[in-house]
This record gives sequence, C-alpha cells and structure tokens, in this order.
Amino acid sequence: AWADKRRRTQIARAMFRMRFPEVDVDEKSVKELRGMEGLRVRALYAELGTRYGVTWKGRNYDRQNWGMSDDINRALSTANASLYALCAAVITSLGYLPSLGFVHDSGTLPFVYDVADLYKHLTSIPAAFLAVRQNPGDDGELVRKLLKQRIEEERLLPRLPKDLAALFQTAEAAPQSAGARPPSALA
Repeated sequence: AWADKRRRTQIARAMFRMRFPEVDVDEKSVKELRGMEGLRVRALYAELGTRYGVTWKGRNYDRQNWGMSDDINRALSTANASLYALCAAVITSLGYLPSLGFVHDSGTLPFVYDVADLYKHLTSIPAAFLAVRQNPGDDGELVRKLLKQRIEEERLLPRLPKDLAALFQTAEAAPQSAGARPPSALA
C-alpha cells in the first residue's frame, strides 16, 4: 500500500476522513490536510487550556533542555511518548512497518505518528491538560495514569487493530465519521 502512490494517498485521506468527517478530503492535497490538522490541534490545545484553567502559550519544548519547557508541554510530551509506544507495539505486532508513513514521511516512526495522531485528541492531549490542572508539577506519573484511563475508556487496544484493518481494506471502507468514535465503531 505504501509503495503505490495512489494507494498511499487514499490511505492518508482515509486517516483525515476520520478527523474531518464534514470535509470532502478527496478534493484536498495531503499537504492541505496536514495544514487543516495543525489548525484543529492548535484550536484543541487552546480549548482545553481554557476548560482546565491551564495557561497555554503554544507547543514548545526542547528535548535537550527538558527543564525549560512549561508544565503543559512536558505533560504533552510525556503522554504522547507513551501513546507512541503503545501504537508502535500494536503496529509491529500486527505486521505493519512503523517506518512507512502515509501522512508523516520523515523520522524513524512515521506510521506510528500517523496512527497516534488519530487518537491524541481522545487520549494524550486531554490526559496532559487534566494532569497539569490536578498537579502542575507532575513528574509524569499522573499524566501516564490519566492516559491509561483514557486509553481504557476509549477501548483503544481493541480498536486499533480494527481501525487499521478498516484503513487498509479499501479507501471506501475507511471511516466516514470521526468525533469520539473512529472506524471501529463501524466494524
């Protein structure tokens, strides 16, 4: 699927269809869809910052200087890293290749990032904002605990294999609605 440029684009669009059920993604380039996703995520960060009373100044962190990041950026990085690990485990156990992405195309784990991005709005992002609300100085333990709860509530472990199967079956089998229930709700 990755080696066939047309099929690769179909799968990327199916991933965006999960995020934007109201948008005709077939009329947009993958680059345009990436831009839309960036706007959607920035709006989500701002919304959750307001909802949880967490000061949001933007996504800004330096892996080389962890201590310079603010609480919310450290919490987001911690939660996302844990979500990436879970997605990588599922992806590799199912025989998919983490290095062959459909939306992301650089780094060593682009497919892991593709898949994790489908669920961040349900799992790691809300867990990070809630953790900072509850304990701004969290060392990562609370955010991982809250992420685990979100993963269980969203039934992510049983959903991931179903969602991946739906994405790769055909472009037509891809989910038609996103919101809180990506494609496994259809499977």
